[in-house]
Amino acid sequence: MTFFRRPIDRKGVALFIVLASMATLAIFVSEVTYTAQINQKLAYDRLDQVKAQALAKSGLRLSLLRIRAYSELKKTIGKISEGAGANAAMVDSVVPKNMIEKIWAEPITLPFSGDISSLPTEIKDALTRFRKDSSMEGKLYISIQAQSNKINLNSSLPAFASIAAPSPSPSGKPSPTPAPTQPPADGSASASPTPVTYDPEQARQALGQQLKDTFQRKFEEDEKFRDEYRSFRIEDLQDEIAGWSDLSFDSAREQSSSIPFKKAPFYHVSELNYLPSMDDTLYALLSEQFMAGVASNINVNTVQESVLKAIVPQMTKDEVTKFFEFRDGAGESGAADNKFKNSDEFYKYLKEKVQYYTGSETRVNDLKTLLTQRGIQIITEESNFLVHIEATVQQTKKTLEAMVSLIETPAAQPPSAPGAPNAVPTPAGPTETTKSSEERSNLKITQLRFL
Repeated sequence: MTFFRRPIDRKGVALFIVLASMATLAIFVSEVTYTAQINQKLAYDRLDQVKAQALAKSGLRLSLLRIRAYSELKKTIGKISEGAGANAAMVDSVVPKNMIEKIWAEPITLPFSGDISSLPTEIKDALTRFRKDSSMEGKLYISIQAQSNKINLNSSLPAFASIAAPSPSPSGKPSPTPAPTQPPADGSASASPTPVTYDPEQARQALGQQLKDTFQRKFEEDEKFRDEYRSFRIEDLQDEIAGWSDLSFDSAREQSSSIPFKKAPFYHVSELNYLPSMDDTLYALLSEQFMAGVASNINVNTVQESVLKAIVPQMTKDEVTKFFEFRDGAGESGAADNKFKNSDEFYKYLKEKVQYYTGSETRVNDLKTLLTQRGIQIITEESNFLVHIEATVQQTKKTLEAMVSLIETPAAQPPSAPGAPNAVPTPAGPTETTKSSEERSNLKITQLRFL
């Protein structure tokens, strides 16, 4: 028997192969296109990051210009006021201190996009031309904040203590402030008093006492807080702060911390969150009083209520209220304001208006001694600033923060007479002979970081 095999029908195979090939090719092309688009977006995003970073740096330069302009204008007005003699109050009333400080204190946004219809014609035309001619890509927000209105977490470190720093006079020139002194231990009047110096241990103990006073005031104001933290060990928190920032301090709390202690100065107050005892409630309480900087100055013209209570705990609630009413109110006898011109005026106010210090020079001197031992200096002119910059380009945002210190450099000494020594050394270093005879305002960036 013979069997015949039916031939195989191969129709449509070629079409299937072509369709499969086209599908494979389409997937490949789609993948290549998608990859190219992703790479293009990454490239543009990277370009936007570079632009935003450059824009933030430009904002920093503009901030430094504002601080320098403030310093130079302040010195110029001070010289005019000094030369006016009896009419100095009139000069101060023409240019109030609050107006001068707006040079750096007022936040700005570039390019300016607000309503300018109510501005004078010349200013409105200038802003209109700036909007039209500006080729700046993105948006820039600049904020400058005073840093001398809070207590420095690094004040217990000798390198960050403000020791006998000269306070500027109304003319802008540094005026030496004598360091407080202590009478001899034996009570003898003939022996010369001993100058008070900075004491790291005393500064650490004073910080602990300040923490206790802060908690006690909070206990009195907030019953819920008292019930929750009545058993909280403030000594442990004090130990953790010292152990985190001081390399030479042996902290007993480091072993219980899940995060190794930094053993270096605080860079930002937010580092408190790394401490074992810290939580959100305590951080909100302490961040009102503390900051992390390079100088331990307290500006009594910008100090807040919580910090004022911390450095002068003897003031009653009513006296604190009257202090701010006096400082922020209108001045007397035609003066522009009641801002303190120097630290002596602040201590004079305490002697006249605060009952604990009334008529007691000894208690005022004790306060000066305590602040000196803690490395804290009372100032009336802002010299430490926190520059906060937000630069936005398309969807990319860069945030820059910088600590800037304003350092007044004294004028160079005139050339010495023939036969005399060439230079007289000063506490700040060698005498400068190449600078001009005018004083200079030097800006020093002590900290800078991109967030």
